Amino acid sequence: MKTRRFGVAAVGLIALAALATGCSKAADKPGATASASTSAAASAPAQGAAAASDALTAAADKLKGTTAKMTMSMGGAAGAAMKITGQLDGPGKKSATSMDVMTLKMEVIQLGDQVYMKAAGVPGMPAGWMHIDVAKLGAQSTLRKSIEDPSYTAKMLTTAAQVQWDGTGKVKGVLDLTQSPSMNPAMVGTLGDQIKAVPFTATIDDQGRLSTMTVALGAVAPAAGVGDMTIAYSDFGAPVTIEKPAGEIVEAPAALLATL
Repeated sequence: MKTRRFGVAAVGLIALAALATGCSKAADKPGATASASTSAAASAPAQGAAAASDALTAAADKLKGTTAKMTMSMGGAAGAAMKITGQLDGPGKKSATSMDVMTLKMEVIQLGDQVYMKAAGVPGMPAGWMHIDVAKLGAQSTLRKSIEDPSYTAKMLTTAAQVQWDGTGKVKGVLDLTQSPSMNPAMVGTLGDQIKAVPFTATIDDQGRLSTMTVALGAVAPAAGVGDMTIAYSDFGAPVTIEKPAGEIVEAPAALLATL
């Protein structure tokens, strides 16, 4: 029974990471425009902290209007590293991601507020595709907040402080990850107060889009056994196909929903 509970909890946490990273349709912010981002990146040395922050916000916001491929990796102790790859459709509010964490492999598809998940071989979980209607989750659901927000990078960047240029098209600063939609109370307790000011770096491409972001988790919480997290976006505007899984789909068990 203990193994089953652990499997269910692990699936829940990894699914949250996938959805939070994959839902890269950044939140709207009045006044943040692509042109502001591009011009700010091009003249980085001459810009102040406010301009750097605005350019970074606009760069993340631009993801909501395009498609892209995404990779996310995070190191971990004892083989607990995580790697997520996927494709995103910002205008269509869709994402499809695949995850590898230790021996666990998982697939997650998001179509608006409908989520489909497969985690074969995990104790307590169905072997095939499971369905989650996010609209039916509680108002405080971490998964629901991740989708409604709706972007991991955009949400993180709203907590950015000490943002400054670090070269042409490069910025750095610190993040308060306790405000991330995927950071539940258990994670906060494990990582401690250090995650209220986690150093990060980001790059903005010549079209004013966020292209990479590295969050230095390994430096602030080494005792937790986690490493730095790196997110990269590429192939902007390329066609993507994200559809409802074929075959039998069952409703996700209540034990899993409780972790989301």
